[in-house]
Amino acid sequence: MREIDINFRLAQFIDIDPLMELVQEFYQFDKIMFDDNVVKAFTALLSDEQLGLIWLICDRDRPIGYVALTYFFSMEYHGRCGLVDELYIREEYRRKGIGKKVFVLIEDHLKSQRMRSLSLVVDFWNDQAEALYTKIGFRREKRHLMVKHI
Repeated sequence: MREIDINFRLAQFIDIDPLMELVQEFYQFDKIMFDDNVVKAFTALLSDEQLGLIWLICDRDRPIGYVALTYFFSMEYHGRCGLVDELYIREEYRRKGIGKKVFVLIEDHLKSQRMRSLSLVVDFWNDQAEALYTKIGFRREKRHLMVKHI
């Protein structure tokens, strides 16, 4: 395999087709339903940087993954915070240190915006992802996420 050259670029509307291809791969992998509402949600995020940002993860100029960072406000964490809402890297690029680079990018961005916390959600079955997140400093909280769809 040739040497990889990883770079990141902010996704824009022009990137919607390659981005949706990656999203569909991720949703199939994670058994999440993909429909028009997903496309609408990504379009909303691309249209308002106050909600968050999406970076394409590229090998040279070829998109091989993406990360969606959204923002929320927390009293406990003293203001605006980041949430890695989705992170996907194509299978052949996993376990090559790309995930660590993604989190350096995100943490640098959050620090530049004076945000002091970063959260994420990991599936119980995804031991490899959880191992990476633990290795780079994430820890489980003493409570768990609860959701009610309305």
